[in-house]
Amino acid sequence: MYSFKIAEITKVVENAHRYLQIAFAEELYLYCQANNINFPELRDALNTKWNVNILEPREGIGGHCLPKDTKMFLHSSSSPSISKRSKILTAAMEVDQHYRRYRQTRGGNSTPIIEEVELLSSPTSSFSPINSVEDTEERS
Repeated sequence: MYSFKIAEITKVVENAHRYLQIAFAEELYLYCQANNINFPELRDALNTKWNVNILEPREGIGGHCLPKDTKMFLHSSSSPSISKRSKILTAAMEVDQHYRRYRQTRGGNSTPIIEEVELLSSPTSSFSPINSVEDTEERS
């Protein structure tokens, strides 16, 4: 049997992890939009791997627990240096805000719209796929 402290931090960390997973899906969606890549097709291809599960981004990260618990995790450390080091959760929150702004400017359309997107960090070189979508093998 675990202590109450372990049980509570388990819930908080699980929700923070889920937040990261959703933010990654949002970032990948934005990347696909900026690079003229079919997000659903990429997601399906990635999810054929046993250790990959890319989620489907929707309206942004919502609900009551995910944002609350992620912020609580960021601010709950008794050491100020620990909370300052959680760059990944801070970046996930920034991605979610960027994704929400992107959706608002597109009228909340959930259908992929291929156009330029200003990403949080611009790549040093442009994306150039080796194989086009037509060159890939069909998945069963």
